[in-house]
Amino acid sequence: MKKLKITLTAILTILILMLAPLSAFADTLLTQMGGDPVIVPEGQMIQNVLAVNSDARVSGSVNDLILVINGNVYLEPTSQVNLVIVLGGNVHNLSQSPAKNGIFEFSFTLQLINQFLIGAVMVAGFWFIRLMGSLLGITLLTCLGFLLKHYLSHVTKQSEELLKTSAFRLFGIGFAISLVFLTLILMLSLTIVGIPLALLILMVNMISVILGLVLIMEYLGKNWLSTRTRDLPVLTRRLIEAIIFVAVVNLPLIGLLFLTGSGIIGLGLVLTQIWIGFRKGKKFI
Repeated sequence: MKKLKITLTAILTILILMLAPLSAFADTLLTQMGGDPVIVPEGQMIQNVLAVNSDARVSGSVNDLILVINGNVYLEPTSQVNLVIVLGGNVHNLSQSPAKNGIFEFSFTLQLINQFLIGAVMVAGFWFIRLMGSLLGITLLTCLGFLLKHYLSHVTKQSEELLKTSAFRLFGIGFAISLVFLTLILMLSLTIVGIPLALLILMVNMISVILGLVLIMEYLGKNWLSTRTRDLPVLTRRLIEAIIFVAVVNLPLIGLLFLTGSGIIGLGLVLTQIWIGFRKGKKFI
């Protein structure tokens, strides 16, 4: 427990010193690292006070910030302060003048440490899952793009023409089919017999969306990337396109909208090509 408190104290000290505005400590700074308390006597004016593993006793004036980590702050009746932040300690406030920007006190209790560790684990787990998902997406898009280019060249050529001339129409088709699939899945899920069929429809839908995303990725890569990338091997080009596509998807909010729109258009694209192939007597795959 003691080692954990020391570690947290060191981390918080480094973070605050790194993230604090340079102007906050640009003027007079009174510091104390362990040992006797730092003292601001009555009648003295200090810009900032920093104490680590030590207390701070203030009888004078502190214009900007009092930051105490793993210690206590004693504000005497004559003290005048602006902002007080105490991490791992308490504030004993006897001042007759209220702090202008407030007093903030955070104690290193076992509950707080547990919450901190749980939060850190959750954040790390979220980013790990997101990283694994991104790597899986890049691998899947790269492999499928490579296979489509070599074995389904007629599909990629047809998809480029459809995306170029009928993107909004494909979005409408994909959106309508998504609603139909969703309705069927919900209705079938209400019965035990219909659950396997609902899962089958869901799987078909997901495969269609993924194939559509690959076709859209190739189309965007061909139009957005420089002509130099066309001289690269097919697998390398698909890898570059997949990395850029996944990077855009990972953007906050914009990435979600981009992925949703691309998925709907991709579904409409694949189903449209299946319909065209059915009418012409050809197979999509």
